[in-house]
Amino acid sequence: QPPEPRSLEKFFAGPVFRAYEKYAACFLAVWAVIVISMTVTAGVTLRTAQKPAPLGRDNIDAMRGLEILTNEFTFRGTPQVSVVFGIDEEKPVKSWDGTTASHQFGGSSASNLKKKQHQLELLALCRAPELGNDEHGTRCDDRTCLAFGRPTASVCEESAMAWSQGYSMPADVMCQGSRYCFMEDLAAFWASKQGDCMSQTEQASCTLGSCVWDGSRCYSARSSRDYPGLDEAEFTKLVTATLPPPMDSITEFESYMANKSDFLKANGRQYEADFYRSLTGLRLNTDKTDIMFAWISFNASFPRENTVDQANEWYDRWKKFKTRHAPSLGGYQTAELYVFMVTQNEMVQAAVMGIILSLVICYIVLLATTRNWWSATLGWLCVIMITATFLGIVPAVGWSLGENECIFMIATVGLSVDYTVHLLNAYNLVQKPTRAERVQGALAEMGISVANSAITTLLAAFILFFCGFFFFFQFGGFIFIVILLSILMSTNLLMPMLIMFGPERDQGKFLQGSTPRVHALDSE
Repeated sequence: QPPEPRSLEKFFAGPVFRAYEKYAACFLAVWAVIVISMTVTAGVTLRTAQKPAPLGRDNIDAMRGLEILTNEFTFRGTPQVSVVFGIDEEKPVKSWDGTTASHQFGGSSASNLKKKQHQLELLALCRAPELGNDEHGTRCDDRTCLAFGRPTASVCEESAMAWSQGYSMPADVMCQGSRYCFMEDLAAFWASKQGDCMSQTEQASCTLGSCVWDGSRCYSARSSRDYPGLDEAEFTKLVTATLPPPMDSITEFESYMANKSDFLKANGRQYEADFYRSLTGLRLNTDKTDIMFAWISFNASFPRENTVDQANEWYDRWKKFKTRHAPSLGGYQTAELYVFMVTQNEMVQAAVMGIILSLVICYIVLLATTRNWWSATLGWLCVIMITATFLGIVPAVGWSLGENECIFMIATVGLSVDYTVHLLNAYNLVQKPTRAERVQGALAEMGISVANSAITTLLAAFILFFCGFFFFFQFGGFIFIVILLSILMSTNLLMPMLIMFGPERDQGKFLQGSTPRVHALDSE
């Protein structure tokens, strides 16, 4: 005699089945509304993350305090956008050891700076923030402009004291040009050499040429604004000329910049010296015959936390800015913001591709497991609906597409298919003529197993809700939501679908051999 059915088996084969049989159309209608609304919600409100996931949950005081300090106080200063020359644009990184990148120098963008047109375009690009808040929103003190600084179109007045020693420096310490540009220093270096004024020690000899005598020192009457652009040979000589032996390993321009840095420090402008050392400069090749690498920087107005769409918009605006003022200049722009932007772009693309590939593999697995294309197709539609519903829940619970969520999206299909494939397999193995009888047999055979499996998995995920680390808390929420959707929709959606549209007898079968045994799902 067969064993007496257990209580849960009677429950699934009795009341649950009768509810599905009687209200199958209602179940399908309700789930259709839910799935469609969740799909629309995902399409309208699902957005990429504005910042990396926090380390811990907000209800932990230490974590919340760290987040407030990071977000409300600008320890890292104003963000910068840099334009670099001399890095291979196709393959900018030669090698990566996990912490340090070895750059791939190449291309012609740095070497081409010796061309007169490129020199003048680089100067125009550097001085573009002086336009202020023009029709392109070049510079202002809020988030609407590109460069951060005073909104009025203005040029900082040069310090006469600094220029008497050959250095270009704003007289007003509060007047900042929103940029750091070696080309402006190179133009000032050129101007300071005109007329050989610095070598004159007498007023009579100083005033004979284009020089100015200030009572104790002779200096050039020219300024960096007079720089006309040099031919390639003159420019190369200006950049690469070295000091007399034994200092011939240092170029005159490198010595000039080192002396300017000392001058800034001596006059209480240590911060300017530090900025110029890190945010702009040029490097020569080993033979000191040509420019190998160069870079300039601008103070940017964008916030440090942006969605991918916002970061892409900032990138496009800065790209247009460079093209507008230096149309033939090579090089490319970079910023810390773009690191997160590129990471997010790659993560979202990987998540979308992962879902698509997972769904394709899911259908293949369903075909191989059930050996019935009809059942496999219905099960596949159920998995697609589970995935779509989860994507709609993501923004509803306050999540956005960050690194964690993208990983979760890839795993959604794999977690969704489990109960569906077991119930489909049980349906196919029931030797009954009608759809309703086969659904009843599948629920009696497999209902208790999938229910117990879901309960134990939900309890395991529930434990993670008490974790302080945000990833584990979020991972528990992801498991809980997907498993809950999977058990609800594999029973309350798939079973009514099979009652109304499932295959009967041998419909949809292919490659039928020996009948496999039914294995109950472990409740682990």
